[in-house]
Amino acid sequence: MTSASRLAIAFSCIGHFQHHVLTGLFLTLVIVLERVWERPFDELIGLWTIGAFLVGAGAPLAGWLADRFGHDRMMAVFFLGVGGATIAAGLTAGPVPMTGALAVLGLFGAIYHPVGLAWVTQAAPLAARGRVMGLVGIAGSLGVAAAALVAGGLAALFGWRVALILPGAITLATGVVLAVAIAQGRLAGVGHVTTATGHRVAPEEDPSPERTPRVVMAVLFVTLACGSILFNAFSTAAPKWLSEALDTTDTAKIGALVGFVFLFGSLAHLVGGWLADRVPLKPLYVASFAVKLPILLVAGLVGGWHAVAIAALFTLVMDIGVPAENLLLARYSSGRRRGLAFGIKYAMGFVAAPVGVGMVAALYGVGDAGFRAMFLVLAGLTVAMLLAALALPGAPRREPLRGQAVPAE
Repeated sequence: MTSASRLAIAFSCIGHFQHHVLTGLFLTLVIVLERVWERPFDELIGLWTIGAFLVGAGAPLAGWLADRFGHDRMMAVFFLGVGGATIAAGLTAGPVPMTGALAVLGLFGAIYHPVGLAWVTQAAPLAARGRVMGLVGIAGSLGVAAAALVAGGLAALFGWRVALILPGAITLATGVVLAVAIAQGRLAGVGHVTTATGHRVAPEEDPSPERTPRVVMAVLFVTLACGSILFNAFSTAAPKWLSEALDTTDTAKIGALVGFVFLFGSLAHLVGGWLADRVPLKPLYVASFAVKLPILLVAGLVGGWHAVAIAALFTLVMDIGVPAENLLLARYSSGRRRGLAFGIKYAMGFVAAPVGVGMVAALYGVGDAGFRAMFLVLAGLTVAMLLAALALPGAPRREPLRGQAVPAE
């Protein structure tokens, strides 16, 4: 692995962590702002609405711009933009300017997933690509877990403004370091190559020039959309489901358990990445849906601490196929449109997310069965994803990497 590749992977991991920290700070700080600005929670939490919308809606455009101008350059824009917007949020004096600052944060936050993920698939060595994707996924999970701790800790020690300004300044500084590295040529050859005419173009993902028909991309997007519905429905229902299963309204206890469940599930990125480097991607992707099915069928039938164990097991298998999914998307998308493909994936997840939330509201208590009906519907979605994944073709045989044979899938 070249030093440029290592640098790109490091910035991708840092970016994923900082993206989730910065976009999650306000969700905790709003509790402080209720007292400071003397406004109700429902009004203040709504200030993030435009920003949250732009995080998803801006992803395809961000991916297209990265394909055109360079993934490394767009990552520098990401760091500088989200860092500056978070600092601006910390300097606001009321709800209206805060809405504007959060909207800018969401707009620049849209850059990371389509650009950072596409960039790292090009930077990582072919034989270790799954492990690298798993590492990037872990960095994002840690960012989700750290956001509330950073916001709450800094606000308690120094006030809510510092809780925004300090993380924003660190991210801004990261962008400056990346921009300097790009200017010095330390990332040359990662994600883009320069033609004889001096134009920067994105290289192809695999040594093989073969491409899969567009219908395969459509199959992938079916699994992506259904997967987003499943994830958001489970994430939304988890606190209430565990509260009922344990027959407790202790919010601290439930919060700690939900946090443990999702932190435990973050290990799936490492496991899935390790498997993606050793198991053909299509069988691994199919298996990731097959193992979800019995867990979902059992989830609605158990109670007590068995429900906590089932929840932890499900979060583990929920993301175990994500590294394979990202590598499949990279394989089946053109190298010159990879950022756009990842942008569309992230936007689809954003569009499908409210369906998952609405599903919880619509199915909870159907027939006085609690969440049983919801888990049955989620099992049905998993069957649909399993069938769609089975429709994917095996990958063409690829050229060996550094003398190592890569078996056909």
